[in-house]
Amino acid sequence: MLVAAVCGAVGGYVAKQYGVLPGIGAGVLAATVCVVVVVELYRRSRRRDARRLKELREKYRAIYRVIAPPAEDNAVIKPEGAEIRVGDYGWEAGPLQKDGLVYLQGLTVAWRVVWHAGFRPDQIEKVGWKPASQYDHWVPYWAKGDSPPPCPFPVLARETPTMGLPHHSHRYFEVSALGK
Repeated sequence: MLVAAVCGAVGGYVAKQYGVLPGIGAGVLAATVCVVVVVELYRRSRRRDARRLKELREKYRAIYRVIAPPAEDNAVIKPEGAEIRVGDYGWEAGPLQKDGLVYLQGLTVAWRVVWHAGFRPDQIEKVGWKPASQYDHWVPYWAKGDSPPPCPFPVLARETPTMGLPHHSHRYFEVSALGK
């Protein structure tokens, strides 16, 4: 819509000043410039996302098992009806806040986030290193990606609401959890 609006405005202005043919040319030129700008913005955004995903893969590499539920409710984000169970696997993830806790994501077999929570070290036990990262399969919400292989360390099997695929910003969890 932005491209069409700019083309119309530029083409209309030039057409009034110099005639129809120059107006059409100016509109086409404006469309070309707009398309190049939009493509470049998307390319930069993808590079930034790829860089962030790489950082997260390298920094958060462990898998844990929950041995006690988190005591601090302010360090837990989950949809209504979801629960953190003892025995769930948690994938180390970026923190929701800086409070010294170990943040984990509970994932389903289909890589959907059931919960994102901060745990004290005595509430979890390390299982090992991730065979893959939950950030390996991230694509923008508007893009269709290939289906990833099943998550090798999911939460205990159960029907539960989820918050969608893991996102590298960790901000969408708050929006999803609040139903906005």
